Amino acid sequence: MATKREVKHTVSPSLHLSNITSIVGYESAKGYVHHAAEALDASYQAVEHVTEARRKLQLDESRTQKARVLMAAQLAEKHLSVLQAKFNSSHNKLSAGITHTEAELSKPLEEFAGIGNVATEIRAHLKSMSSGERIKFLSEALELGDEKTLKSSLGAPSYLSGMSQAEADHVTRSYHNKQNPEMASRLEVMKQVRSKLENAERIMVQAMEKAVGATHFEIEKLRAASNDAEAALILKEYAPAEV
Repeated sequence: MATKREVKHTVSPSLHLSNITSIVGYESAKGYVHHAAEALDASYQAVEHVTEARRKLQLDESRTQKARVLMAAQLAEKHLSVLQAKFNSSHNKLSAGITHTEAELSKPLEEFAGIGNVATEIRAHLKSMSSGERIKFLSEALELGDEKTLKSSLGAPSYLSGMSQAEADHVTRSYHNKQNPEMASRLEVMKQVRSKLENAERIMVQAMEKAVGATHFEIEKLRAASNDAEAALILKEYAPAEV
């Protein structure tokens, strides 16, 4: 896959691979998301290929207009079949990676294994605070890297420290994010890439119809036309634009 691809005015910029490769953190997470950039680049080249094929077909006066459109449509359908498999495969890999990474960044902490009742006393101290005071106290512990406080409170049931499960989950996630900044960054990149891929897949179908010069519905009507006269009427209805 080319790391750079010339921008073509005939192809939607939403399909250009730079939509993914320009995401902040892409290079660091490349090993986990490169397949999405490859799928996007393949769609860009495919649309360009169909557009050029249609242009050449329009110059072929030995074929009827119906034949030209249907040949372009057949080429587009072959590309789409391959591309949709690539997009689905990439989407599945991204979703699996996101699920795994989120689980890693949400793992419960092991309780602080100190001497005596230190962990119990820390939880009692937190429980005596108001919700706002408790969150502030834990935020400061995160900033200071106070493992003793964090593991004492997060390594036991949340209610022992007076926290709701949602509060404990939030602080736990913040702890893991700070401990594993590269993993947290990779998760954000994977989420952005998946969103870009989902958007591009919808645009890819529209771009391919534009490259052919007719929608899927119009192509099916043409295929069902029983004679040239009927096909001519259908072609006149949507009047494919020149490329």
